[in-house]
Amino acid sequence: MEQDEFKRKPVSVPYNFIRLPKQVIPAEFYEGNYEDITKDVISSYCKHIKKKDNYSGYIDVSIMTKTPLFIGESAKADKNSILEFYGGKDTPRIPGSSIKGMVKQIFKIITASSFRPFSNVKGVGDFEDKNLYLRSFADKILSFRKYYKDRMVTEEANGKGQIKPATKASAGFIIQTKKGSWFIVPSTKFKKSYKGKPSDKASIIWDSEFKYVDIHVGKMSSKKSYMRILVPTNFDVKQRISIPQECLNSYRDDRARKKNATIHLLEAKDAIKGIKAVQLTGCKDIDYVVPCFYTAVNGEVKHFGHGRFYRIAYDFTIGHHIPKYLRKQNKGIDLTDSIFGYGNSWAGRVSFTDAIPSSVVRMCEANFPRPLMTPNPTSFQFYLVQDFRKPMNEAYHWGDKNSVLRGYKMYWHQSLNKSRKWMLSSSNKIIKGMKKIRPVDENTQFTSRIYFKHLSAVELGALLMALNLNEVAPKDKCIYYKLGMGKSIGLGSIELNTELTIIETEKRYNKLFNSHGWETGEIKPDISQFIKSFKDYVNHHILQENKNDYNNILKDLYRLMDWNIANGEKPVIRWDEAMTMMPVGNKNDRRFRDRIKLDLPKSFIEKWSK
Repeated sequence: MEQDEFKRKPVSVPYNFIRLPKQVIPAEFYEGNYEDITKDVISSYCKHIKKKDNYSGYIDVSIMTKTPLFIGESAKADKNSILEFYGGKDTPRIPGSSIKGMVKQIFKIITASSFRPFSNVKGVGDFEDKNLYLRSFADKILSFRKYYKDRMVTEEANGKGQIKPATKASAGFIIQTKKGSWFIVPSTKFKKSYKGKPSDKASIIWDSEFKYVDIHVGKMSSKKSYMRILVPTNFDVKQRISIPQECLNSYRDDRARKKNATIHLLEAKDAIKGIKAVQLTGCKDIDYVVPCFYTAVNGEVKHFGHGRFYRIAYDFTIGHHIPKYLRKQNKGIDLTDSIFGYGNSWAGRVSFTDAIPSSVVRMCEANFPRPLMTPNPTSFQFYLVQDFRKPMNEAYHWGDKNSVLRGYKMYWHQSLNKSRKWMLSSSNKIIKGMKKIRPVDENTQFTSRIYFKHLSAVELGALLMALNLNEVAPKDKCIYYKLGMGKSIGLGSIELNTELTIIETEKRYNKLFNSHGWETGEIKPDISQFIKSFKDYVNHHILQENKNDYNNILKDLYRLMDWNIANGEKPVIRWDEAMTMMPVGNKNDRRFRDRIKLDLPKSFIEKWSK
């Protein structure tokens, strides 16, 4: 296919996002002013759960697998071992924690709850807040390319008087003291020309007399030079520049560095360690020495790396990109906090049991799966809200102060034909470290139970709606859920059915028998009355100007969970192609490399329906 044909194609990825709410719906008892947890808030919560008209009981949940489903046990050290389904192939079960995670995400969306970075202090949060990393020389997004160039690239004349790109980074040596503190000692760098074939691997090569060290970054066959860094004669305290802990943490968190197996400067095998580090530096307190390039601001290291044009951290963390209107509201208490718990302040009032098989268990034959996609938020054209009115070479990235997160990531359902082909094809290579998996096959039934205590009619209604979206979604939708691993390759589509049981405690404990036998106090009411209570609460609390936004959130949720798009009577004809992740290195298909923006769910469906 010619490149022009690919240019006309929309983005193809197996996921999309549910937008974040403009207004967080508060918990029923919360009347605070977004000041986090206070004694008054805790007191109000305690009064709320002690109300006499609250409900306790359980919800029986039937789970039917519509595609193969996989939730793995802990991997064994044996590289040839099969990664079995949780519980083992003879007694598979779905962990209650997996069911809880699935239900909680849906609950948060329909209740317009907060979206927060995780806090170790509070014990609550939705995502890990950290700096992402970048390097860009020829990216199609001009502002992104400029962002890196402004921070890392300058120009200088070479030996022939030609103006060439040069690094703004300084050269030095990372040291770790025996007390565990990290510093950089500045040094001097020189550019050296390759006389033969360039080194094809990233490496650190010390001079035999340890007077200098050569830095090779590998990979690029066209590379004509490498860098040499002189070993300083003075490593004393006055020469040292401190590396802040957040800078170290950010460096360690860079996923791309781990994935590409580049040199990890804090764990380098070619670093000088122990007594040799003391001999090299002449300082008894130094335990580790490795060369690096770095940038320092106001006497502190801002970032560092192996090569002269290393990957740098964005100025802002992921959490900075939460919409401004949500940041204050995130300090309040919402319905999710109320029933699922709020860190150390109070425990949840719902608990989830493991789901056990209630039908004949059919296991798939163990095989290597097609490559499983992992979250890659560095693809800002997908993960950040974009302006589609802008030209193709303009997009918001993680360095833009005013860019905002797209929201909750969810995976589409895929066609049965594609889902059944989850195995690695004979034409694909087996990647090092990959293990065979043994999923549960489609049409296997499991049952679980969700216990709840002291929920109000509103809270119970929200929980029931999260579990029974088919009851409230438009009739042309068939709502199935996604659970477990391998969602990107079509695994994990499930159908839920529930039955509510409420325990009337006064009947249960005041009377031993009834006309039918033991008095359990159990009744099985219609769930619609509770869902109505929740809907009424939402309608009462959402401001008029935000109601359309909330309704659009629900519409996008129903779209992403609609089984009919892939498997209904009139499925989207090109849906298999829409669910195929775009290639990274294809010369003709440059959609990923050119950072084509991901459409909203409705537009995504429309474009792939043509």
